[in-house]
Amino acid sequence: MNSHHKQAVVALFLLGIMAMSVVFVYAQTVNITKMLIEKRTGVRVDNTLDEAASTLEAEVTADCQRISDDVYSLMLLKMKNEEGTTVEALNTGKKAAFYKQYIERVKSVYDVSGSGIAAVLDPMLPKEQGYVLRVASDPGPEFFLDYDETDCNIKQCVIREVVLQYLIGDVVVGEKTFTINVGSANVAFSDDSVNFYDYSLVAMKGIYITGQTSSFVGSMYAGTHEFEEGREAEVIYGEKDPYGGINFLTTQAAVFGDSIITTGDINIKGAFVVFGSEDDKISIYANTINDIENYPSKTEYTINGDKFLRDGSAAFTNEEHYDEMIRLINSTSGMINGISSYYSSKEDPSYTGSYSKIVSNEDVTLTEDFSGIIITSKNVIIEEGCNVEGLIMAGDRIYVYGNNNIVSGRDIVHTLVDEESAAGTSVSANSVRISDYIEALPDSGVIILQ
Repeated sequence: MNSHHKQAVVALFLLGIMAMSVVFVYAQTVNITKMLIEKRTGVRVDNTLDEAASTLEAEVTADCQRISDDVYSLMLLKMKNEEGTTVEALNTGKKAAFYKQYIERVKSVYDVSGSGIAAVLDPMLPKEQGYVLRVASDPGPEFFLDYDETDCNIKQCVIREVVLQYLIGDVVVGEKTFTINVGSANVAFSDDSVNFYDYSLVAMKGIYITGQTSSFVGSMYAGTHEFEEGREAEVIYGEKDPYGGINFLTTQAAVFGDSIITTGDINIKGAFVVFGSEDDKISIYANTINDIENYPSKTEYTINGDKFLRDGSAAFTNEEHYDEMIRLINSTSGMINGISSYYSSKEDPSYTGSYSKIVSNEDVTLTEDFSGIIITSKNVIIEEGCNVEGLIMAGDRIYVYGNNNIVSGRDIVHTLVDEESAAGTSVSANSVRISDYIEALPDSGVIILQ
């Protein structure tokens, strides 16, 4: 073999080895790329299944809450029609009746065959292009309920073995098996000291009182707010964590009512405040009471009644009543925050009611005397010299600027609710029903959703 032929053979051999190397490298690259794609796709599928499972559980919980609210509303309507019935008689058997109806309704929806539950759950899943999510129907999920009828206690209510599938075309590319906790309402019964209609001021984020002498007749409620929601104007009241509560600044005030309740503190800064009287005792429930000096004004307060403080400085008894009232009022916060427009009966030519009503998604400022109900998702500002009779509910705060007489109005609340009920469907299209926001807040003897 001559040298040229040998060189040609060697060249071909080397080219063959290079070609094989290129094919090997290409194959490895393809495999690595495929693995990366599969891994990335797998992560996306897993994340999608996790999110869909959370969505499904939230939808079932919301559905059961709707069932609970419907059962509650029907019972509330029936109880309202039982005029003259004692609190004890109203309460007897109502809790068991509530659970019986609630469970029957839930079971009618979810306690069906496995494929039947799958058919109920499937419409609740997100609908996306490019893939399909479904609940496997064979064998399908299982509804399980453990209910103690004696104690009216749902120990466990779940949908087990829910198999959620991710499909591309007809191919299942991922699955997730999990359990859905079915939402279950808990109920308690009010006693005759829990009378929401006897409240004059309810503010979800605090009550702020200053200015000249003022008097308050009726129970009060004040919640708290986060530090980030604080306003510079409120710093002068002396509030600190927890922010909100009931705050008196350089004022003289007399407060009468069944109870003063706040999830925060009562701050009294350079003010003289009298709570209750010898003849009409008051109960105060709060985290603590801070008396803050504010020279030259003197800080002083007197309580004619009982104080129950969570700071340990006074015995905290009857906690069930305190917590029940907080649950009752907080249960309306979502409805209040959902107000989307402004309505004032004073600006409604068709309104013929006995008292004024304002339902607002804006701040409400009173510059003159007011008799009626105000419900707003924002703040209420009561200017100096304005007197109020009725009920004020604010999703944020209530500011009282002095020389005010604020009195609760049980008769006013009942009259407005009764007038709306009597009007029925004939209520003006422009009108707003305050009963849509306070109807779930019971008078004495009515059940309360927790």
